Amino acid sequence: MSFVKKILSASLWLTIASWVASAQGVITMLIFARVLSVEEFGLIAIATLVTAFFDLFSRLGTEAYLIKEAKIDNDDINTAWTIQFIVKILISFSVFFSSGIVSNYFGEPQLSNILKSLSLIPFFMAFNNIGIVLLKKEMKYKEVMLWDISARFISLSLTIIILTIEQSYWSYVIGIISYFLITAISSYYFSDYRPRMCLIRLNKQLPFSQWTLMKGCVNYFNIKCDQLIISKFVGTATIGAFSLTQRIYETASDILISPFIATLYPGLGQLDRKSPQFTTIFHNTLIATSVVIILLASLLAINAEQLVTIALGSAEKWHLVANLLPLAAPLLITRILSFALFDVLTLLDKIKFLFKFELVTAIISSIVLFLAVYWGDIETLVIARVFLTSLSCLVLLFVLQRLISLSVSVYLIESIPLIIAATIAYLVTAPLQIILISKVNNLVCVLATSFVYTTTYFAVLISFISILKSHSTTYALIAEQLSKLKLIVWQKLTTSDTKQT
Repeated sequence: MSFVKKILSASLWLTIASWVASAQGVITMLIFARVLSVEEFGLIAIATLVTAFFDLFSRLGTEAYLIKEAKIDNDDINTAWTIQFIVKILISFSVFFSSGIVSNYFGEPQLSNILKSLSLIPFFMAFNNIGIVLLKKEMKYKEVMLWDISARFISLSLTIIILTIEQSYWSYVIGIISYFLITAISSYYFSDYRPRMCLIRLNKQLPFSQWTLMKGCVNYFNIKCDQLIISKFVGTATIGAFSLTQRIYETASDILISPFIATLYPGLGQLDRKSPQFTTIFHNTLIATSVVIILLASLLAINAEQLVTIALGSAEKWHLVANLLPLAAPLLITRILSFALFDVLTLLDKIKFLFKFELVTAIISSIVLFLAVYWGDIETLVIARVFLTSLSCLVLLFVLQRLISLSVSVYLIESIPLIIAATIAYLVTAPLQIILISKVNNLVCVLATSFVYTTTYFAVLISFISILKSHSTTYALIAEQLSKLKLIVWQKLTTSDTKQT
């Protein structure tokens, strides 16, 4: 199977898995947004924040190492599994025995029992079959999808059953724990590989793991520093609204974008890093990804209040989420771009650079975001975060320009039509939305607004493609793919008409 076909096949299965995972997340969010208070959502957010801190110590890059290496044997695989097993068991005990200290720090006594329960998650994860990583390396994402979907379906069913008995955050906690228990057990069904304790290749993997671990630590503070500041200095209700805002735009990105980005890493890993094809494919991926994420971010921003009312049940209860969504929408763009840029730099063995880069950005972000909350409010913090993440992506693009001759100026210039298309679509849609709000219900308003916006966006974009295809290789490629798609559709339509005749 060719590289392109592998990417397309893997993307298809990952997209299905992502849609199922997103559907589960949406259903869970819809249910618990109506059952839990804003403060209880904040309590869950803080608990998740704490467990994520301990979990970062398990992110030693063993999966990335196995995918990155062209040739691996059983000793490499078993060493990676053993490292993960030992570390996750230690993390489980750390979460359990530190629960009291953490609950006292945040001033939330209820956190202690929640954290003790969540300590089961790394314990169950320690027993995951590393054969799932081998399936990813071989790009057998159909099996990976079935593994994940089956666990999500069972855990969601269990969560709903428990919720009918006990309408509290405990049903949410038990549902999460059950998912990781099921994935650990079922991983041995979906992969025939049977790991064994082994540390023969520890010295070979340790240098990679050390830098990955240190990078993970600073990455945690870089990404989570806003939540840490809010949870400590603003309050439980605010962190609940803020975490829910993040979940909404993260769910949006997971539906369409993340599956393709996830397959990009192992896909590019099969190419020569110094070849022009490597740079060309990555550049085209950035443009294609930007087309979709700019559209998604725009739709989230323009429909924010109506989406909150539909999804969460009460615009009054979740008014802060409705205010934050338009401001946080650009974070959807920078989040996806950061994933792609970090993956490529990891493939280029720039782990040390990424560690230093994230260390600097974590320090700067912590200071800037603290000052944003101290002198302003939560909205000021979100605006500051958008600026910092945008600047971070720009710096990484310039780094890649030096490493693989990726032209930043070409990428930015080719992104201008996307921004113009989004702006024109907003100018067309905004007046219509004002009229619809007072005439129809929220769901009809969102559907109509989204249809008009998307149609206008792509109409303007196709016009730019037809104009720029003779001046840009990227837009020429897009035009070629659109022509092929049009031909396929036409052939199917004519074939259908012939059969009917």
